[in-house]
Amino acid sequence: MPSRLPIDCLNKIFEYLEKDKATLHSCLLVNRLWCRVSVEILWKNIWEFNNKNAPSLLNTLISCLPNESKVLLNDHGILTQKSSLFNYASFCKVLSIDKIIEMIYYNINPFNEKNSTDSFQAEYLKTKEILKMFMKQISSLKILTYSFIHVKIPNFINFFGAKDCLKNLSELNCESEGHPKFFRQLSQICHNIQSLSIVYTLITSNGLKDLISLQNGLKSLSIELDDYDKYCNNYNNCEDFSTNIIPSLTKHSSTLTTLHLHGPLPLSFIIKLKNLKELVLSNFKNFKEIQHITFSHLQILKLISKHSKIDMFNFLENNGTNLKELYVHNYSHDSSLNLAIAKFCPNLKSLHTKFMKDDMIVIFNSCQQLESIEVLNDKTCSFKGEKVLEIVAKHSSKNFHELNLYNFEELRSEDLESFFINWKNRVSQKSISLIVCNNTFVNNNKNRKIIRKYKNLGVIKKFEYQSTTLIY
Repeated sequence: MPSRLPIDCLNKIFEYLEKDKATLHSCLLVNRLWCRVSVEILWKNIWEFNNKNAPSLLNTLISCLPNESKVLLNDHGILTQKSSLFNYASFCKVLSIDKIIEMIYYNINPFNEKNSTDSFQAEYLKTKEILKMFMKQISSLKILTYSFIHVKIPNFINFFGAKDCLKNLSELNCESEGHPKFFRQLSQICHNIQSLSIVYTLITSNGLKDLISLQNGLKSLSIELDDYDKYCNNYNNCEDFSTNIIPSLTKHSSTLTTLHLHGPLPLSFIIKLKNLKELVLSNFKNFKEIQHITFSHLQILKLISKHSKIDMFNFLENNGTNLKELYVHNYSHDSSLNLAIAKFCPNLKSLHTKFMKDDMIVIFNSCQQLESIEVLNDKTCSFKGEKVLEIVAKHSSKNFHELNLYNFEELRSEDLESFFINWKNRVSQKSISLIVCNNTFVNNNKNRKIIRKYKNLGVIKKFEYQSTTLIY
């Protein structure tokens, strides 16, 4: 039956389903119109694939190549596919150079054997023709990933159409040691990058410094240290970061709202970022450098490392009131930090920490806006699962609706049933989402039956199982 919905309406609906790949794939089979609209959504970002799907994706891309490219590949003994149903490349808004290299390498050399000269030539030629196609066909690229700096690839910025393709780039993922020419050329085209993720390899390309400085309003920055041990053993590496990266960020001190630092990088420059809304630090040192600084707009704070509780207390005293989300991981447990959270962070909506029984009650009593908690259990914090369920059912606020349980090995079926009965009888009547990280829980048939029962009754909104503890 032909679709009665106009194409604009279909497009809005399918955009809402963008992350639901299974549903979008089913839409391909309804009719030609649905197929065309859903294909465009599916191909916005095609780079989340595993190796077994790489040959199929590569064949599809080769089928999209113009005839002159196919002739060139055939002349070099590379088989090509007949033309595809759609011009898939034109739908892409995300381009990963890394994934293209990975995909081509896997297809040519699936067993990771040492490449011959012919294989390298074939790899280079395929990469060149595919990149030429993307530069010509993508009208406005939004996200670019290019970190494979030690693999020779064509200078795609010189290809026909590249300037139009790249001029509206809003997100770049790269390595600090990238080719200076690449960064310099990109800095002449792109001036509105809002999100930048850098793998810091202890060497900073001059071109990268220029690229950062020439952006009009950088909003989000993520820097991940590539070699933790090498960095820590050489103080000069700290000087490189301070000399080359930090000065280029000065222009963006008022526009940066999101900062992620992964590794023991200097923190003192953060003091200038007065409009920060989100701060994520992992494996860091010298938190004392910012302990007394007030960030009046800070709403999200995630800390993954061992650090001084005194420094943390001081920071929360200055910034806790505005925090909506707090994630604290990898510290030896005692009640002092949770008591500080209860005292200084009354407006929290989401909290991840280690709990003792009394801590959780105090948190719920003090943080009445809490909607979600992530409870981490380990050797330093022995907290029985049934106690967690009991406290959540009795003491959580009317806004609460999501419980995340990590590393709770023993959750008895009767305790689970009791929790859902109590939750069903709560005044708030909000369905709850339950996320667990526990093989034993999922493999228990009684638990699975209870989950199905209360999901059907509407008590459970969502149930998820995660195989590993979530670390931000």
